[in-house]
Amino acid sequence: MLIIKPIQDKSYQEEVCNQCGFKYEPLSFAYSEKENEKLIAACQFDILGSNGTISDFGMVKGVEEDIEALIILGRAVLNFMELSGVETCTFDSPSVDAPKYSKMLGFTDKKICLKGLFDGKCNHNCK
Repeated sequence: MLIIKPIQDKSYQEEVCNQCGFKYEPLSFAYSEKENEKLIAACQFDILGSNGTISDFGMVKGVEEDIEALIILGRAVLNFMELSGVETCTFDSPSVDAPKYSKMLGFTDKKICLKGLFDGKCNHNCK
């Protein structure tokens, strides 16, 4: 079973970032993703008013890539951002996999509009 949770303990966030190969940013938000109690992936992000930025996103080092799990994690983070008033999010991860990950989450040119994305009133070209 996948469990996705916001990380509230900064020392745990630092540990998760180290396991994923992210640069720990103590002022950033983060979510962890576990499968059967084992940490498999994480996302670190920032919110500034109506703008959000995903700065780190990916699997724990040594864990086999699971695209479906990553999509679920990414959608959970984007949903949280949208509920927090974020209208536009950028994907600005230094990871070599960033272009692939941003595309699978629906980003175009490293950006995605979140207004209406989760309430069925999407104002994008979603066809």
